[in-house]
Amino acid sequence: MLKLYRICRKVYDPKDPSGAIKTSGRWHILGQRVLYFCSSLAMCVLELRANSISFAAIRNEYHYVEIEIDVASIIIEEVPKSFYLKNWILERQLTQKYGTEWFKSKESLFLKVNSAVLPTDSNFILNTTHPDFANLHFSKPRVVPLDPRII
Repeated sequence: MLKLYRICRKVYDPKDPSGAIKTSGRWHILGQRVLYFCSSLAMCVLELRANSISFAAIRNEYHYVEIEIDVASIIIEEVPKSFYLKNWILERQLTQKYGTEWFKSKESLFLKVNSAVLPTDSNFILNTTHPDFANLHFSKPRVVPLDPRII
């Protein structure tokens, strides 16, 4: 089993891709119904901080969910290592093109990608239009348990 984490604002249902529909991201373009997950809750926090979200905001305005996926029964497509030899971090159109092709193909529920913030860790893009999306079980949203010393 693989456990994945997603942090989002408390005003949103963590299963709702509305944010991705309204705003393009590193691996998708405007209008695509995707959700971003990380391999750890700490990585989620780091991703938010890289996008200028304060620790105070994360504590007060965000919550997180977990999902567990059976890697034996769900296909996870992985971006090939050769892709990362390009200037993928600075040239977002490269990642958006790759992600768009993956999204349209609907061949897999998840796309595993390197994190741009910390490329040794992984992020996972979830295609909410894939037929297997309905089979996922999301935990109840929880408060992000940040140590109060972190400001």
